[in-house]
Amino acid sequence: MIALSALAAALTLCSVAITSVTADADEGRAVTLYADQSTGQVFMKPCRRCVRLGNYIPAGSTQEIERKVEMKTKAQLEADHALMEAELQNRQLQQQQWNAEMAKQVSEIQPFAREFGDRWFKKISIGLLMYGYYGHWTHTGFGPQFQDGVMSWPGPGNNSFSQFAISRAYIDLKFTPVDDISVRVTPDVYTTIGTATADSVGKNTGYASTLDGNLGVRIKYAYLDYNTFYKKILKVAPMSEDKFTFGQQQNPLIDWEENLWGFRYTSLVPWNYTSLSSTQVGFAMKGPIKFHEKQYADYDVGVYNDASFRAQERSAFKQVMGRITVNPLGAKSRYDGLGITGFYDYGYSNNCTPDVSGTNSTCAHLARAAALLHYTAESWGIIGEWDYGHNAFTSGNLFSGSGPIDDFTTTVTTFHAFDKMVKNIQNNDQSVQMGWDILGHYDIPHTPFTLFGLFQQFLPNTRKEENPLDFQRYDIGVQWLVNKYFRVAFDSQAIMYYHDQFTFVGKKGVATAFAVPRDTHAFFLNMEFRY
Repeated sequence: MIALSALAAALTLCSVAITSVTADADEGRAVTLYADQSTGQVFMKPCRRCVRLGNYIPAGSTQEIERKVEMKTKAQLEADHALMEAELQNRQLQQQQWNAEMAKQVSEIQPFAREFGDRWFKKISIGLLMYGYYGHWTHTGFGPQFQDGVMSWPGPGNNSFSQFAISRAYIDLKFTPVDDISVRVTPDVYTTIGTATADSVGKNTGYASTLDGNLGVRIKYAYLDYNTFYKKILKVAPMSEDKFTFGQQQNPLIDWEENLWGFRYTSLVPWNYTSLSSTQVGFAMKGPIKFHEKQYADYDVGVYNDASFRAQERSAFKQVMGRITVNPLGAKSRYDGLGITGFYDYGYSNNCTPDVSGTNSTCAHLARAAALLHYTAESWGIIGEWDYGHNAFTSGNLFSGSGPIDDFTTTVTTFHAFDKMVKNIQNNDQSVQMGWDILGHYDIPHTPFTLFGLFQQFLPNTRKEENPLDFQRYDIGVQWLVNKYFRVAFDSQAIMYYHDQFTFVGKKGVATAFAVPRDTHAFFLNMEFRY
């Protein structure tokens, strides 16, 4: 009975303890249990003669739920990771298969692509050249243009005239299919200046002119070079770089002198300023003469149309033109060191058509000559030039920048008389030209700036003892080399009729008072982009 009573008491205590634990479990907390070995009682706190039974987490408690969630999350992550690993391996396998297939296709295409690249990409070059400027004319007058293309200005009485303009825009295309042959085609954007009268259409209508200042496109260069005649056929080593050229090509003198001076984007070189085009249509032979990698001569000789590339050929004749440059000390490049250059041009005016060549009074032979002494160093260069011409400068050349209209009314008799006087002096078969020039540049050390200048004195007809048309011209400025593709220059230019004003007695005793209008002075901000 005593034993049964003790057991009942123990069960009662366990019931109380479990009830207490359950109460704590409702709070979602784990508990630590202790047991009295002598009585068998279970406690939630340490006691004498008690041993620790361990932690008890009631079912449905917060900790039990968190543990189960954590175990489930770890298992899910491991499963997801295994799935990702399998997917990655599958994709890597697919990529390897695709790479192998592409490598096979590239290996099959490669010979064709290499042949295509060798045929085209390595043998075609595309370049760009653009000239632009802002000009301000402090004094306007009649005279030749400072640059070609758009360079025109109103005549006397229009001081402070200003202008923004693009004077040149080239897209330069070159193609060398084989070493023997190369081709160049260069479209040129230019300003169209012409009569503004309408073209009649039918009895009562007409089309207005579109020439008055619009930009047009024409071909500047279109020629073919045969490069290897001296190298492969004649096998003349000193002339191995020489070539034959056919088509619309560079003038033997002008393009060469522009590169020798280096500032073509600001102004024209002497003979280009007074009458000679930079581009001719014809056949030429040209190139350097070298010994031991040094140039000792450079030449350019050809036969061309009498018309320039801007005009249709009408002449019954052709002109012969040539330049020879000697480098007595040898030169590392075409424009290096000391050089002595001679140039000669002989032809006829473009008015010499076959049916009038023997009767037209304006059908006269013309000639141009130039002698140059020049030296180009690393940071400076200088050119001295003497020019001679016969019938090589007309009223059209003088008035290329600005000039009077032929048929002025009596209210502007001074300009009308000036126009007639110029034609009487220049437009005949007896005029002789003479001139001398200095061109140069100097690079300012340790800066991107260069000083440059040009001075020209020109006598349009030396057969007139005192010719009111004798003039001087200058172009002086400073250049900023922004980078190898882009440069900017600020310069001042002028054409000055340097004789004092006087009454000129011309043909048939006609007198012209105040024969020469005001000089022309201008300031320019020029820019060049070349690629």
